[in-house]
Amino acid sequence: MIQTGTGLNAEQEIIVVARQLRMIKVDLKTDKAAGGVTLRQCRVLRGSGQGDLDIIPCDVAQRCAEEGMPSRRALKACVEDRSTDRINAVLAARRIARGG
Repeated sequence: MIQTGTGLNAEQEIIVVARQLRMIKVDLKTDKAAGGVTLRQCRVLRGSGQGDLDIIPCDVAQRCAEEGMPSRRALKACVEDRSTDRINAVLAARRIARGG
């Protein structure tokens, strides 16, 4: 696991975490349903090495699917948008926990 440790300032941490997040590869399996798509399976094919961040895309995918997505493209857009928000919240909580 790559630690972003207390030796990094906020800007450096963002750069390190952004590199790690680009490593995450997620596989979404969907089925067509009346009025949209359902999520059959979500799995992380390649993680970032930070478990608390790696679980976010599949958790978000489930929530987006439960709200009803008209297409796979809409599901993917929902996952990307909401994952970013959740990841930012995790990073903010880390900074607060470190006192920074």
